[in-house]
Amino acid sequence: MTTLPPRLPLCALLALAFPALPSFGQAQSLPAADEPVTHAVVVTGARIDERYGAGQAGVAKGSPSLRETPQSVTVLTRERLDDQNLRSLDEALQANTGIVVEQGSSYERSFYSRGFLVDTVQYDGVPTQRGNGFAISPDLAVFDRVEVLRGPAGLFNGAGQPGGTVNLVRKRPLKAAQLAARLSAGRWDDYRAEGDASVLLNAAGTLRARVVGVGQERKFFYDAANTRHRVGYAVFEADLGPATTLGAGVDVERNVMRPFYGGLPRYSDGRDLDLPRDTYLNAAWSHTDVKTTTAFADLRHRLQAGWNAKLGVTHMRESNDDLSGSAFGTVNLATGARPALSSFGQKLVGDQDAVDATLEGGFDAFGRRHDVLVGANWQQRDYDLASQLYRVANPSIDPFAFDPFAYAVAPTVPARAAAHTHNLLRQSGVYGSLRLALAERVKLVLGGRVSNFETSTRNLVTNVWTIAPFEENHKFTPYGALSVDLARDWTGYLSYAEIFRSQANLVTAGGQPLKAATGSNVEAGLKGELAGGRLNAALALFRVIEDNRSQVDPGQPTPCPASPLGGSCYVAEGKVRSQGLDAELNGGLLPGVELAAGYTFNQTRYLRDRTATGTASANENQPLSTFTPRHIARLWANWQPPGAWSAWSAGAGVNAQSLAYKTSGALRIEQRGYALWSGRVGYRIDRNLDLAVNLNNLFDKRYYRTLGSTGGGNWYGEPRNLAATLRATF
Repeated sequence: MTTLPPRLPLCALLALAFPALPSFGQAQSLPAADEPVTHAVVVTGARIDERYGAGQAGVAKGSPSLRETPQSVTVLTRERLDDQNLRSLDEALQANTGIVVEQGSSYERSFYSRGFLVDTVQYDGVPTQRGNGFAISPDLAVFDRVEVLRGPAGLFNGAGQPGGTVNLVRKRPLKAAQLAARLSAGRWDDYRAEGDASVLLNAAGTLRARVVGVGQERKFFYDAANTRHRVGYAVFEADLGPATTLGAGVDVERNVMRPFYGGLPRYSDGRDLDLPRDTYLNAAWSHTDVKTTTAFADLRHRLQAGWNAKLGVTHMRESNDDLSGSAFGTVNLATGARPALSSFGQKLVGDQDAVDATLEGGFDAFGRRHDVLVGANWQQRDYDLASQLYRVANPSIDPFAFDPFAYAVAPTVPARAAAHTHNLLRQSGVYGSLRLALAERVKLVLGGRVSNFETSTRNLVTNVWTIAPFEENHKFTPYGALSVDLARDWTGYLSYAEIFRSQANLVTAGGQPLKAATGSNVEAGLKGELAGGRLNAALALFRVIEDNRSQVDPGQPTPCPASPLGGSCYVAEGKVRSQGLDAELNGGLLPGVELAAGYTFNQTRYLRDRTATGTASANENQPLSTFTPRHIARLWANWQPPGAWSAWSAGAGVNAQSLAYKTSGALRIEQRGYALWSGRVGYRIDRNLDLAVNLNNLFDKRYYRTLGSTGGGNWYGEPRNLAATLRATF
């Protein structure tokens, strides 16, 4: 059984998170206690980022500013992440406009945008694949900001879903020495310490380094589960000349935990068991050890005439060793059926390598300035997955009176033969865009990408290809946009983007790999820069279409005779649509008032869902993503009063959504609409110390954050909880 060490005092946690600090030179000048707090600003080219506002986003390569980006983009700045105490990627995306976060276990999360899975995450603009072992949410202590693009990003990423992508921008060494530390304590024995140091390594400041460390130990609102979390990050930068900067770093994140897999079941008729929110239905010997190591390097060079070149390289290694004892199964009062405990062991070792190179700049022609972006990227993900199912003695459990510690010894008798596979995904492409100034206020963007895609899966036990090496080459995905400056502060746009998604892991009844699904997004929007450029406003109407979508062929037996994986036979006859609108305000609303507000209306539908013989299925004309609410509203505001009260600050917000549901056979499992209120009070003790208290789920709303089926997969949202954070900066 995996156990955590005794709870450590906060000072010891800080020592674990940040064991050694280099000596510092002169610290940065900070405001006096009676002066308003002035946060660090970052020059982005279009204007200055300040607090919640952002001038530019790296996820939209080639766009001079957010206002001139003809797609929906949200930037969660470092200040907003800190104010809302958002410490992991899933917490940040739950606060982001239009994103749905689904829970798979106590640590696994899936993200959805406009009804589609977000399967790509960029790191400093270098795309990587998410899922199949890479599903843990990164800790945000090592990142400056989170950028979210809703809609296809196939121009930069290649094959993938049409819903959106995320870009995580890493912290970099500062131009002056600085030391920061954070200590926090929250409900359910959640203790966390962070250290962040930036130093100059030579007198000229051309060699710089930054180190970040995190130590966290926590329990959860459900019983028995716990985690020990560690993060170590180091990055170095060297100015090789006045126009060239080389950066390199490493990020190590490890989680050792007693997890909770499987979620909660329901009655066989779909009714809620009404279990206490602290119910835990895993054996206490369940354990997971996940470690992710990322090494990266990039070279940035400023050429003449405003041209810039960048090369980024990333290597990720993940190891995941876990043994779960989780309960799954419905409760049937008529038959007496109850959930059963099963044990599943898994060892995964995976690698991702990615390279991205871009060249962007402009040229003068016909009396106007035009912008150019050209780039190429390559990525490969391969991983070995070994799994084993074990027999559990007396597996039937009573979910109303379950004792996880009654199962004291982990099972060792296999229930079936072990499985071991090697999985490979490789893709590459070249892309480019040209932004033409047709008139003083009119811009036309034309772009496209040519992609190559390869995948395979081999059974290492039998040495048989379960997915034979399959390639899709020279796939072209176009992109186009037209924007018009309607006034000094407002721009209207119309954009079109495409993407394709390989389905080669699925086969038809004849044994042929399924052809790729193709998707597109048409978006019309209006963007503005208000309050002197401090407040971003955006309104977008969108329609996403995905064609050739896979669906089970009900006219064929299961397992499919032609499928080496033993699954179903498929046909590429589906067509789905997602449409709606996004509205956002982000930035400085008034002096001292920062606002992050977003609303999304989203309607999804199966336009066509046919069998190989052309017969309509039950899905046709039904919603595609029933767990995506039609209405999602996210609001957060923070106020720092002027004058004598400037040491204080206060924030409040709400995450609200309408009804969501999932189907389990003929049953419909619903979560009615709800609103979760949160608040914050902060006090600046002196020029170096800040204290903040965050309160989440203020009214202790009882709800399911993720719905599953009658057999399991239902997850409660967190009850009311409070966290206090002390921050020091020198």
